[in-house]
Amino acid sequence: MSSTGSFSPSSRRYLDELESALAAAPAALRADILTDIADELNGLDEDASRARIAVLGDPRAIAADAAAEAPAPGIPAPGNPAPVSKAYPTAAAIVLTAGWYVVPIVGWIAGLVMIGVGKLWAPQVRVASAVVSVAAALVALAALLVMRGTDLWPLGLAVFLLVPLIANIFVGGYLRRQWGLPTPA
Repeated sequence: MSSTGSFSPSSRRYLDELESALAAAPAALRADILTDIADELNGLDEDASRARIAVLGDPRAIAADAAAEAPAPGIPAPGNPAPVSKAYPTAAAIVLTAGWYVVPIVGWIAGLVMIGVGKLWAPQVRVASAVVSVAAALVALAALLVMRGTDLWPLGLAVFLLVPLIANIFVGGYLRRQWGLPTPA
């Protein structure tokens, strides 16, 4: 609020009460409200000030309205979304990829479950990621089974070890890029 200006005694009291009532409001919002109302009351005589104050209402009501409109701490203002943490999709990608080797089958399934329950992926992203990962696992398993007991056994083992790794690295990157994006209409 500007201290320069011509305010009647009732306007000055009203602005002081409003400033006290707005003490908990964010500084920018508090300054905007005080400036707007001070502009309305500036230069009014005592009778005109009282009439305008009656229209404006109780300063506590104005402060309550301002508090209701201001975003809560930690909640982004509309049109200004907060950045989304990539911790969950990174963990899901690691569990999906490393789970294939560290805790065979169970670890990989845990990664698929993490994809399935990830709330910030569009449904089609979850489905596509799971399908690619399962398809890679099936190709790897088929190569291992088809080539066992032949001279191509080392090739089958290499396919079994590398195809899921490569596929899940790409799936993990895709999941990280898609995390938190709006669902297409």
